[in-house]
Amino acid sequence: MWYCAHGIFYFKVEHQETYLVQENVYLIDAGNEKDALQQAEAICRGNEDLSEDGHLELNGEKAQYLFAGIRKLIEIEHDPETARGHLRSGVEVTYSELEVDTMEEVRGLAKGAFVNVLYRE
Repeated sequence: MWYCAHGIFYFKVEHQETYLVQENVYLIDAGNEKDALQQAEAICRGNEDLSEDGHLELNGEKAQYLFAGIRKLIEIEHDPETARGHLRSGVEVTYSELEVDTMEEVRGLAKGAFVNVLYRE
């Protein structure tokens, strides 16, 4: 089975008022959800950057890129009649549910603008 694992990472600096967070989505091939989660966590831990040599900076400060956890794990839905059990173009692999206050924010989000959102799922 195929899964999408949503890994949450954050940047850590010495003097920090806010946290810059990234959500990275990984495609995982596993026999079950438990194995998929274990694989995803291992992949994410392998993508941490402790920047022990000081090469990573955020706004001019030495930073670390750290794994916070798997936010969600989604089994990829596909139609075995058309995809014959394989991934193909057009298969939905993941989703997110967001909430905004206005239609203007919906349009802004669709254009890639910065808008305030409530991240539901």
